Formats: sequence, structure tokens, C-alpha cells
Amino acid sequence: MTEPAARAIAVVSVHASPLSDLGRGENGGMNLGVLRLCEGLAERGVPTDVFVRRDDPDLPAERQIAPGSRLILLDVGPPQPVPKDAVIQMLDGFADAVLERAAREERIYRLVHAHYWLSGLVARRLRDGLGTPWVQSFHSLARMRAAAGLPFDFQRGAIEEELAGQADRIVAMSRAEGRALLRLYRARSERICVAEPGVDLESARPADIAAVRRKLGLQGRRMILFAGRLEPLKGAETLVEAIRQVASDPDLADTVCVLIGDDSGDGARSGDGGERRRLEGLVASAGISDRVRFLGAIPHTALAPYYALADVCVVPSRVETFGLVALEAQAQGTPVVAARVGGLPEVVADGETGHLIDGHDPSDYAAAIAALLHDDDARRRMGDAARRRAATFGWDRMVDRILSIYNRVSSPEIPLELPCGYEVSLGSLG
Repeated sequence: MTEPAARAIAVVSVHASPLSDLGRGENGGMNLGVLRLCEGLAERGVPTDVFVRRDDPDLPAERQIAPGSRLILLDVGPPQPVPKDAVIQMLDGFADAVLERAAREERIYRLVHAHYWLSGLVARRLRDGLGTPWVQSFHSLARMRAAAGLPFDFQRGAIEEELAGQADRIVAMSRAEGRALLRLYRARSERICVAEPGVDLESARPADIAAVRRKLGLQGRRMILFAGRLEPLKGAETLVEAIRQVASDPDLADTVCVLIGDDSGDGARSGDGGERRRLEGLVASAGISDRVRFLGAIPHTALAPYYALADVCVVPSRVETFGLVALEAQAQGTPVVAARVGGLPEVVADGETGHLIDGHDPSDYAAAIAALLHDDDARRRMGDAARRRAATFGWDRMVDRILSIYNRVSSPEIPLELPCGYEVSLGSLG
């Protein structure tokens, strides 16, 4: 029999392909995290099969993510994008398709790692069908969203609680997520491990930064950046009002705000015509159309010069499990103004690499943005500190940590109840 260390990991990511374009539809940090995890595992000789529902009839059934890592599209439901609340009706068929594929290939998996609650429902069946342990990553939590004042999905919250109680291990993206699992879901602390995402640390090339500046016509102008899916929970409306206030400062007349990203599924259902159209209406009503630009989705591989060009990156999210955009901006030496929510305080060092804002008052954001734009020396100091801080968040660290979790759950001689290190506890809730 194949040794456990050489057996593949079955990665279940029902609705989010690691090879999809980020910033479009439902694609975001979760897709990138799965991609970097599979790439890192491949470098360490650990093969992976990533199972995703086919949502495009023109894509091949199988693609390579990295040597030894396959993306497998399963024909479950219509070959087109569907709302996530419709995907739940397809999960039994998805689990059947994974089991059939494994039986046909005589594939023996070391364990199953599920990403998002929908995938957790599949992995729960696969644990029994494949006879493997089950590791669960949620990436976002319904009750964290509700605690931030967003609409509460009761069904999702109840299912997440079931999954949190049943998985062999839970990988949290931040200590904040781990605390939420303890407080809101009554998860067992010894089953929760924290493995923060990483960041690509290569600095943008000066020539690429200059090219973006020319493309946007920003010679001699300062730039405020927002990057992310356009949906209410990302808080772009707060930024629009903050920019209206910043625009009233005659000393900041050269400032332009750039928003990168397209409507998500939730964003497309926001208002009349989607979140982008709603935000564009707010910009027009505020009389700042000449100060705000919507660029749509930009490939993740092309984002670095935009981060580097920005004087300030703003992350005004209502809820944020980790805060990958804030980390990516800091990696390019750009200070961040962010909401003090979720994992963002673990990414942004308040007063050192940027400013954390309590609440969602646009005036507070406007004041923090203006303070950075008015003080070139402080902005440079924070940018240097931001780059140093980002360097502590490497993808290798995330991969090594998750691989150690895999080793623990797939080794029968190690009790599952044994704490896995870097844990969270009720005492750290604050």
C-alpha cells in the first residue's frame, strides 16, 4: 500500500476554483488560498486532487495546478454559474461523483480538506465513503456576518455549527475566526488550528508602476485604492462618503480614488442593477465622479503595481475573516486604513503600518486618509513598516502549518484530542 505521506489529499472546493479569475463573481481570497496551498504541497511532494463543480461547458474536465496537483471539474448540475443557495441541492450528487471518480481510478486518499461550509457537507460524506479524516476550513462564517449587522442565514449558521462539531480538525484563517468558532459555534478548542494566509512578497517593478500611472493618467496625482469584490459587506459605500469629505480639502485636490473589483453574487443582487451601479450612483450624487474611478476586475497577477502606486489602501469591510487585501497592500509598502473587525487587527499594526477604525463612520475614515495624505514622512515610515510586517506572512508558513495538521490527523498514533499548537481559547476572547 502507498505510504500515507505520498497519498493524495482530496481537496473539496465546490463553488470556487483555484484557477478562476479573482475579483470576479464569487472569486476571492479563498480561491487564492487553495491555489497557494496546492502549489506549496506540490513542492513538498504531496499530491492533491481539487474537486470543483463545473460552471463552464468550455473548460477541460481536468487541468494541472502544479506537478502532482489536479483540478477536476465534476459535471453536477448545469454547466453554468448558479447561486450558492442553489448549490446545496447538488451536494449529494457532488459527493457521489467524487466517490465514483475515486473508485474508478482506485485512488486512495490520505484525508479530505473541505473549503467553505458547502464543501463541508460533501466532506462529511466523503469521510465515511473514503475512510479518511476530514479537515474543515470555513473562510467565512454566517454568525460572524450576522454579528456585524449583515443579514443572517439561519440554515447556513446551523449547518456550520454541525460541521464545526464533527470535523476532525478546523483550520481557522485568523485568531479572530478561531474565537468566533468558540464563542458562536461552541467548537472544541483542541480541534481548532490557526493557519493565516500568506502574501507574495516580490515588489512591483518600477517600470510596471510607471505604466499603470500613465494608463490611469495619474501623473502628479495621489491615489487611494480599494480592491475587492463589490458587495455590501466590503463597505465601499463608507469609502465613497469618506472620499466626498476628503474631496472638500483644497490641499487634497489632486487625490483620486480607484476601485478595483466586480459585483459578486451578493453584489449583483444589491439594489437596482447591482452594487457597482449603486456605488456609481452614490458617487454621482455626491458630485465626485471626477475623483472616483471604477476599473472592474483586474487579474490578481497584475495587482501588485496598483498596490504599489497607491498612497493609501482602504479596507472598510463590515466583516473580514482575515484581510488579504490589507496584507497585499502592505507587501508593496502601502499603508492601510482598515476597519477594526475580524482578522484585520492581526494584519494591520495600528499606528505603525496604518490605521484601524472603530465603527463605520465615514468621517473617521476621511480623517485617517487625510492625515496620511498630508504627512509624507509618516506615510513613508508606515509603508516601510508595512513591508516588514507583510514579510512575516509567508505562504510557506501557511503550507507548513497545514501540512503539520494533515500529519496529525492522518497519523493514528497521535490522539486527535492533542492540541495542535497556535490555538485559540475562550480566555483570549477579550
